[in-house]
Amino acid sequence: MMKFFCLIVIILCTVYVINGNILTGQCLASNGKCGTKGLTCEQKFGPGWINKGTCCHEKPCCEEEESTVKPEITYSCGFETTEQCFFKLARYNFDWTRGSGSTPTSGTGPTSAAEGIYYMFIETTINKRPDSLAVLDTDGTNFQACPWCLSFQYHMNGPNIGSLRVYTSDNTSSLTRIWTITGQQPDPDSWKTATIDIPQYSNLRISIGATRGNGDQGDIAIDDIILKSGTCTNP
Repeated sequence: MMKFFCLIVIILCTVYVINGNILTGQCLASNGKCGTKGLTCEQKFGPGWINKGTCCHEKPCCEEEESTVKPEITYSCGFETTEQCFFKLARYNFDWTRGSGSTPTSGTGPTSAAEGIYYMFIETTINKRPDSLAVLDTDGTNFQACPWCLSFQYHMNGPNIGSLRVYTSDNTSSLTRIWTITGQQPDPDSWKTATIDIPQYSNLRISIGATRGNGDQGDIAIDDIILKSGTCTNP
């Protein structure tokens, strides 16, 4: 009679289903683990499985772990209004300027925005000192602690183009440069796209800086800034 009772228990265990989910696994363990004796749920069924629930008279069961993937978060700046977006002007040697059409200095800058009507640029006739820096900064914006993908359109046309740079930090330490491009770019009349993976920080801060070259024909422009949670999907 005792052998017959044990056989019934084993049959009940192997067909037990928790909460209508996937079969909870052959709850054969007697040492506090699930699946095959001596193996954890993850070892038996692969990543994404956790100990959850009970079966076989209080022995652990396996169930798929709930997804930890969070919905995509997106921030964007198109500069179509005068309101500052998540990138704000930071006080350095001189400022970015919001413009449309061509920049005031001939022989440099774009003739129109990358998207919409307006864009941001550095007017190099304002500050004559080479290497003067204009910065857009996310200081004060609270970002989720995860990897991010930063993309933007940039325009670097002119014989006196300086450099365009991206810096990051955790807001408790100095900024680290993670991307830079210098000088007039090929096919200079066209906007180019930058796509940059931003490392994970607990308190992320991003800065985009542009420097003046050695002359007035060095207007650098940016437009259509997008920051998305997750890594970039570069080929």
